[in-house]
Amino acid sequence: MGRRKRAAVPFSLFAFQDIITSVTGIILLITMMMALELVQNLTRAQAAPQEQKSTHVVSQLRQAVTEGVAEADRLQKILDETSTIRFDADSLRRRLEQLQAAAKELQSQNNQIQSTQQQIDARRERQKEDAKELTPEAIAAQLSEQKAVAEQIEAMRQSNRVIFNRPEGAAKSPWLVELNETSIVVAEMGQVRVPQSFATTDEFVQWVTSQDHSSQYFVLLVKPASIDTFAVVRKALQDRQFDVGYDLLRSDQTAIDPQTGAGVQ
Repeated sequence: MGRRKRAAVPFSLFAFQDIITSVTGIILLITMMMALELVQNLTRAQAAPQEQKSTHVVSQLRQAVTEGVAEADRLQKILDETSTIRFDADSLRRRLEQLQAAAKELQSQNNQIQSTQQQIDARRERQKEDAKELTPEAIAAQLSEQKAVAEQIEAMRQSNRVIFNRPEGAAKSPWLVELNETSIVVAEMGQVRVPQSFATTDEFVQWVTSQDHSSQYFVLLVKPASIDTFAVVRKALQDRQFDVGYDLLRSDQTAIDPQTGAGVQ
């Protein structure tokens, strides 16, 4: 049974933009008030005797400096709190992107299983319609074929294998690169053949050098234990002008079969 796709919660940074705008407005207002007060003090000081003027101006300047320092400390505290909030928001956004990627992967697997199940159901309907014209031997052959397909689907479910469909009409050939903890496995998407395996990133990069960036592109399949390898491999491919995409796999998942590669028999 297909899982229901949960609606993604919209994420907005407008609240944090409002905080920054408010702080900027407060600073401008305080600056204008201090400038107006200094102008008024200067006017009063010019009208007062020289001795009183100097004492009064010094007193007001000291008070203004004290208030300015206190206000600056308060505004700095607000800015520090705002920076902390922004950092937490970035962390939440990255986590949300990871969850969305995982949900997309599960939905893709569910769609593939449903598509295969629909094909089986359609084949059963055709078999029912043609049952009168079939010989017992032909019926037994079709039942055997149907059983083999069902066993293949069940094996895919138990092996936690993720199937990637080759895009139709693509100008370049897509290649899957599964990054494991101790190896790098490469296979052309949609082709049934034994994949290539490399023990180190250097061996993989040497193989990539012999490939054509104008007719191939790579999709990196990243597992939790291969984050460092992902950074090195992606940079090596981009330096050689290859188009690079990526997707996430759990530690117990695989997309490349040791015998059939990235294809399905």
